[in-house]
Amino acid sequence: MDQRVIKTKAALTQALFKLLENKTIEKITVTELCRTAHIDRRTFYIHYSNVSDIFEDYQDQMSFEVYQALSNAKYGAEGLLDVFHQILMQNYRGFKYLCLNQQQHLLVEKLQKMVFETLCDSLLSEGVAEDNKVILKYLSSGLIDTYVYWFSHSDEVDYETLVKTNKKIVQANLELLH
Repeated sequence: MDQRVIKTKAALTQALFKLLENKTIEKITVTELCRTAHIDRRTFYIHYSNVSDIFEDYQDQMSFEVYQALSNAKYGAEGLLDVFHQILMQNYRGFKYLCLNQQQHLLVEKLQKMVFETLCDSLLSEGVAEDNKVILKYLSSGLIDTYVYWFSHSDEVDYETLVKTNKKIVQANLELLH
């Protein structure tokens, strides 16, 4: 992908997360987003048709990176979490407000669904036991929920504890798959 496209999309994503600090995605206008990102409206419409497309693009990118980590046999649970933490922390401020703002619960649910579908696609084969999907649903929802909890209790739980605990939880859940 062209570096200019990457830079433009990154600026729009950062602007979206900044605006999500104070309002829901439905209330963010293209004009406001472009002004915040210092991007021309015409440039916006070259890449996206509406504001929510940016969040979907962000999810797709995160899904791809998580899928790559899972598909690479050397990663395992620890590698998955390293990639996951890296992706989420690249947009730390925006993701924090997304998790803490009750009005954004639909976006948090979309993230949980994306992680679940990515885990299923990369870890499960056709005709697997349904309980494996339940395990991965538990894992994906729980993983996102740990961030929601941590962002609202960061004075009680430090980042290193979050990472270490999540690694244990992911490893234990992945061992349940058969």
